[in-house]
Amino acid sequence: MKHPPSKTVGRKYWLAKATERKNEKSTCFLCPEPKTHLQNKDYSFTPADFDPTGLTKSEAIKAGKEKSVFEKWGTRFGSQIWSMAHEVNLGDVIFLETHSRNVHAWGIITRAYQYRPAKVLRAKELETAGLHSIGVEWHELTNGKDSFKAGRSDNLLFREISDRKDLLPLLTKFIDNPLPTSARRGGEDAPQDLEYREGGKVLQTHLRTERDAKAAKLAKELARKRSKTGDIVCETCGTVPKKEYAGLDLIEAHHRIPLARGVRETKPEDFAMLCPCCHRAVHKLINADVEPLAALKRLSKLFA
Repeated sequence: MKHPPSKTVGRKYWLAKATERKNEKSTCFLCPEPKTHLQNKDYSFTPADFDPTGLTKSEAIKAGKEKSVFEKWGTRFGSQIWSMAHEVNLGDVIFLETHSRNVHAWGIITRAYQYRPAKVLRAKELETAGLHSIGVEWHELTNGKDSFKAGRSDNLLFREISDRKDLLPLLTKFIDNPLPTSARRGGEDAPQDLEYREGGKVLQTHLRTERDAKAAKLAKELARKRSKTGDIVCETCGTVPKKEYAGLDLIEAHHRIPLARGVRETKPEDFAMLCPCCHRAVHKLINADVEPLAALKRLSKLFA
């Protein structure tokens, strides 16, 4: 099916390389083999060992060269790691290929970048998980053998191909389901709908960052107890959703610090109680690179 150009919806397309295991003695040191990525529900690789999150791209390129796992290939590694950390958005599309140009799977990116440092680089351990990773909902392909020719093999393990008009159509043909209509940035943990055509009906599924529903439920209960009327007021606009929507309790618990920032223990106080409109507006601001806490304050000022 025909998919919209990347720039029209903010979505990016990525091509990631996996190791092909030729025999039992060969290792998957640089990046695991395809079946490992699919089992882990992520894409990971280990071209260089450094944390790119606080670096500029030029600083990352320098670090990639200095801390490359393979000395001869270090000049581009830093840029690829930086791109994974800073340019990948939730909802982007990724294709998994090998040096033989077989496409093993395509996927939707569901978790922001994570750096998993290791005190000692052990090849055996890196066969099952790389140091740099993003979460992916993979869709395995059975017809991706020898699917495209893009010139000679290179050391680009992870790169954006949104503008590759010669390559992108060859890969998007494997996507037989409608893609999300918009890309979600790393700060948003709200659901992102995917639509699948089945028997003339639409089945909607959701991609969510892992969360504990009990925490949000407890936060709402605490907010009700603190309220004089028992109704929860939206923290930003001051409305009571239950009254605005004829008795429907549509208040939503919003993480003040996005779950994409990493695993943590969540307390009821870590949630803001928002009406559906304000919840969506806050995430729009976060998508526009406004800091999460600043986004809440900015929205509150509009109703002050």
